[in-house]
Amino acid sequence: MTGLQGEAAKFQEQLEDPRLIARYTAAMDGRDPGRMAPSLPYVDGVPADGDLRVRLTTARAVLEVDDDAVMLAAAGNSYEFDPAAEAILRPLVDGETVALATLAAAAGLDVESVAGLVQELVAGQAAVVGSMP
Repeated sequence: MTGLQGEAAKFQEQLEDPRLIARYTAAMDGRDPGRMAPSLPYVDGVPADGDLRVRLTTARAVLEVDDDAVMLAAAGNSYEFDPAAEAILRPLVDGETVALATLAAAAGLDVESVAGLVQELVAGQAAVVGSMP
């Protein structure tokens, strides 16, 4: 086979891979920008207010967990957190709108620590906070 024929055969083989669509959507999920929403008046900082609620701006976030870190891909950004952050991020990735106090209790952390993590997500427009239902 010539070089061009070999490339065409390789391309055809990849198109026939039954995992192609799943691999493509997984690669695109974390890049989905979602619906951008400002967290007014909390754009410059999320206060340690347990009653504030948070949700992700995209339904296509990807959470990967291993022994050393939790990786979140959302709204075109990638975040790396300590494994303890899984308890905070899991309900958000599952599409829930959750109070900071509830997330803090689930993770065994104080509300101030959770607000700091959420602030990173708000700054990257991956999350929105407020007094949402």
